[in-house]
This record gives sequence, structure tokens and C-alpha cells, in this order.
Amino acid sequence: MVSSMGLGVVKQLLSPDGVPDDLKVCGRKVIHETRHLSTVVDEEESKNSEQEADRLLRLDGSTLGDFPAIYEIPASWLKPNEFPAIGLYVDPRIVPGFRYRVRALSGPVNAAEGKSLRDYLFRGRALTLQSIGRGYSRRFTFEADANCLNNNNNYFWSDSLPNGFAFELEIVSPGDKFTVHDANHLAEGTLEVLNIEKPQMETGQRQSGSKNEPEKKGTEKTVRLKLQCKFECFETGSTPQIVMVTGTAIVRKTFGSKVAKIVRVVNVGLGHQRGFSLSVGVHDKKWRRTTVSGEKIGDVPTKYTINGLEAHEQPVIGTYVDPRITPGFHYCVRPAGCPRPLFGGRALRLLSIGPGYGKRITFEPDTLNSPSSFCFWSDSQPEGFGFEPRAVFAGMTFAVCAGGQRLGEAVVFRADNPQEEVEDIVPMKSCKTEKQGVVKRIRVDVTCHVTFNDSDDAQVMRVSGHAIVEKKTRARNAELLRIENVGLDSQLNLLFVNQETDLVFCPLKICQHSTPQ
Repeated sequence: MVSSMGLGVVKQLLSPDGVPDDLKVCGRKVIHETRHLSTVVDEEESKNSEQEADRLLRLDGSTLGDFPAIYEIPASWLKPNEFPAIGLYVDPRIVPGFRYRVRALSGPVNAAEGKSLRDYLFRGRALTLQSIGRGYSRRFTFEADANCLNNNNNYFWSDSLPNGFAFELEIVSPGDKFTVHDANHLAEGTLEVLNIEKPQMETGQRQSGSKNEPEKKGTEKTVRLKLQCKFECFETGSTPQIVMVTGTAIVRKTFGSKVAKIVRVVNVGLGHQRGFSLSVGVHDKKWRRTTVSGEKIGDVPTKYTINGLEAHEQPVIGTYVDPRITPGFHYCVRPAGCPRPLFGGRALRLLSIGPGYGKRITFEPDTLNSPSSFCFWSDSQPEGFGFEPRAVFAGMTFAVCAGGQRLGEAVVFRADNPQEEVEDIVPMKSCKTEKQGVVKRIRVDVTCHVTFNDSDDAQVMRVSGHAIVEKKTRARNAELLRIENVGLDSQLNLLFVNQETDLVFCPLKICQHSTPQ
């Protein structure tokens, strides 16, 4: 017989062969690396499924300094990366502040994997554990859903189910971004997590920090990761590649904080290369390196490396001028490594790019008192420049058109988000033909006051799309033709998508669509 206490105690009959002596297990303060903090009835590893199903995990609360309640569950019910919680027993690796995905123990893992997410709590989401209650029945409280802070239903008790629960630690999720550093701690590129290839396995837990480092005091975990990521290299600036990434994440929850944070990911393998480390977040301005070569564009065979340019900025340094930079279009210029752009942050029309080693770059002045203040040379700044193309400005007025009819008007009142020339649709040298001249497709993200014909009230909407800008042959200025592939930050966007109607923003002065009667 196996003694037990509390609600929901699971009683299991042991095999007739008898039970070996209980194995001593460590308490909450000891680092556990690979196996559960519990006593295994059958110490020998079973090689077939029948023996594995008969093996039991003995969960003794007295070994944790808690109530001397004993529970036994089949080992086949738990995955290697899961921690048990049943009745009065709570695995010491379940710590508030970390994110867990919880499922109800209902049978062998192989059978449960074929089921839907019904066995998982909170619709299969990994939520941050906020607290573990005390007493005979422990209440697990997780973070509340959006707009449900005063009505949080994300909780349960440890004895709510007689078979207990399994907690799966989650440190990294799809969509997380990291900066890749080499062995010398120099940034090499950025990573974006696409998929979790293997379960995130906890390999250790300890109490970190000391009297000399009070800010590091807390609970620290090490977690083994295997991820599928999108890697973008700063050096080459080429198209992002899909790579497999492995490593060990160091996660720490300090005293006084509510959420655990990733300190660093070490021993990182990037594809077949080793010796990297990851830091959380992406800092393009600080770490991004852009290497350019004049020989590739048929110019002086020089090679430069610019630090601190953003992804949407086009480089100019020394004798090199990016071939996408074309007179007649508007650009906002920023010295590399400097947060303040030139010309007070205004986007001016580029008039000309001079020849020679140091190319004189001249912009159209908005004042005739000192027109010389609106020109500089490509080698004036040793660190180089970044040119951001601009197609849409605050104050512009557009006609909202769909299906050949004008539905309303939109006035831009914020256009401070970056605007980027889409290189994967328009080649680096843009589309140059004898009739059209130069056509650029620029991704924009602006905020507008939109007024429809059947309403007098203006609605504030975020509008994104591709601005088509054309500079005809022998013309001095480029002209905005339309904004296509429009997306609205409104429920109206679903209406246009369901009707398969393309929404287009046309400048009022060139719009030829008729107003519906």
C-alpha cells in the first residue's frame, strides 16, 4: 500500500514483483540536470514499451520539506521536458515568473500526442506563472488575458484532477528576435525564430547572485534549445537564410521582478558553425554593418564598410553611391552613427549626383537665401551617409478608390514611420525603360483621416501599402501615381478582402475615378 494525503490522491497498484528501496531525491535547492526530482520504482531502464508502461514515478512530498504525501504516476505519462504537479506535490522546478504550457495527465504520452489541444489548459498557450498558493491544495495563478485583469480566469488547483498536471517550460517563442555575436562579441547579424524544432529542455536550476551582486539575486535556469530561424547577416546584407540554431539559454528571475528574462544564449551553433552567442532583441542602428563595393556597380574599385545604417537606408560613403539613389526623388539623409538627420529631418528632392571620386550631391533648397547649404560630397563624412527614400508626406490628400469608383478621401497627418524601397519587387537599379523612365515601389506606413462619401465624420486609420513613384524620361521631378496593396487598420479592411476588391489611394489631382451616385 502507498500512503497518501489531500484531495485527488492517485493510488496505483505496484507490479507483483515487488518494489525496490526508495531512492533518495534532492530538495528544491539542488540543481537537477536531466531527470525528474522523484523516486523511480524500477531503477533499470526499460527497452520495450511494456516495461516502460509499468515503470512508476514516485513523488514524495517529504523529500521537498513539504507534507509527507506520496503519489505514483506511470513514467510514460510524462514527457522528458515536463514537470509533474499532483495533489500536494509540486515539482520544485515549477517557479513563478517563468512561462509554462500546462496539460492534464490522462494517459501515455504517445496516445496523448495524437489528440487535439483539449488536454491542454488555456487553449494550449504558454502563460507566465504568477504565484503558487499554500496549504493542502495549491492554487496556480497565471497571467490574465488581455482586458481581463480584474476577471482573471487563468488559474486552477493542484488537486483539481486526480491524475495531476504536467508543466512544460517555454523560454523562446516563434517571432522572438536575437542579435548574433561571434566569439569576440562582435555583432554578426540578426535572428528571427520561425519554429521550435525540439521541446525546450531544462538542464539546470540554481540560486544566482551574491551580496556583491544583489541585482542578480534570484532563480536562474539553463535551457537547451533547438530552433529554426531566419538569419540576416550584417556583413553581406544578402537575402535572409533559413538555418538551424542550437544553444543553451540562461534565464533569470531576479527578486522583485515578476517575469523571468533571458540573460544570454551561449554555446550557439548556427548551421554548421559554432562559437556564437545570442543577445535578446535587435539593435540595427548600433550593430548593423553594410559592406559596399564600387567595382560591382562599374565605378571606382573601392570597398567600404558602414556601421549603424538601418535596413531601409541606402548607403553613400567615399566614392560609392548606391545605384538606387536617383535624382528627382525625395530622400531623408542621416550621417551614419548619428541620430540626427541632415536638413532638420526634412526630406528634400535630389537634384544631381556629380561625377568623380568625391561626388557632389545637391538637393533642391526650400530657401533661396543660402542654396549652398543643401549640398555635400559623398566623402564629406568618413563614416558615410544613409539615404531614406520618401514618397508620402504629411498633408497629402488622396482619393480612396475601389472597383473603379471613388469612395472617399484620406488626408495624411502622420508619416514619420520609415519608408523603404522594395528591392525584391523592383530591382536595385529600379525599372528603367525608354518610355517610363524610372519607376520605384516604396513601402509606406502612414496615419490618415479618412472620410467616406456616406459619412461626414473622419476616421483615424493606419494605412500601409506600396507607393508607386514614377520619373519620366527628361523629367526633373518624380511623381506619385498611387498607393496600391493598401491595408487598413480597421474592420473595413475585411470587407474589401472578402469582396476581393483592390483598394487604391490616388492623389486627388490625378484621380480619374468617378463618385458613385
